[in-house]
Amino acid sequence: MSTPEVSGALAPGTHSTGAHSTVTAPPEASTFRRWTSRCGWALAVAVPLWLAVGRLLTDSAGSLTPVYAATLAPTLLVLSLVALAVPARRPSGYPSSRACGILLISWGCGIVLGFTLPDVGEGASSVLGSWAGPGFEGAAAALSNPLGIIMLFMAVLGCVVSVRHSAHGDGSGRPRDTEEDEAQGTGYFPVLDV
Repeated sequence: MSTPEVSGALAPGTHSTGAHSTVTAPPEASTFRRWTSRCGWALAVAVPLWLAVGRLLTDSAGSLTPVYAATLAPTLLVLSLVALAVPARRPSGYPSSRACGILLISWGCGIVLGFTLPDVGEGASSVLGSWAGPGFEGAAAALSNPLGIIMLFMAVLGCVVSVRHSAHGDGSGRPRDTEEDEAQGTGYFPVLDV
């Protein structure tokens, strides 16, 4: 019986850990993941700040401005920071591509929402209404609810996807295998393997 001849060269991204085994190193994060993560730290602070105090730039703040600053802005800030910070402290280093895309949608909706958030009181208006005139107040109010819902839903989804995908070595969102489960002592939970 002959044994197959094994080449001494290893494939790129692998290294030998013993006599006959190789382990694949995590691939480098894509450029999209790196840049979204780096710009994401600024967006994670700037977008909630825009939601909280954007109307002060146009002197159109009303009685709802403190409500937005105390509820909407901190919620988006916390979700964004968790979505960026958890992967940064794990081997993956960056959120997965799917999480980055979801977070970008959330931040984009947040930027547009900052223009359309309605307010009440004397001289109060949305930023869009104060810049474009009172005729745009109805359009701004009609857009603000769907934008707010999409922004918060995507922020929650992006946070969950980012944390879930970063639990794996390369942050790509691949399902865990049984060796990883046994090494962590958690067992295999098919309900959680979505």
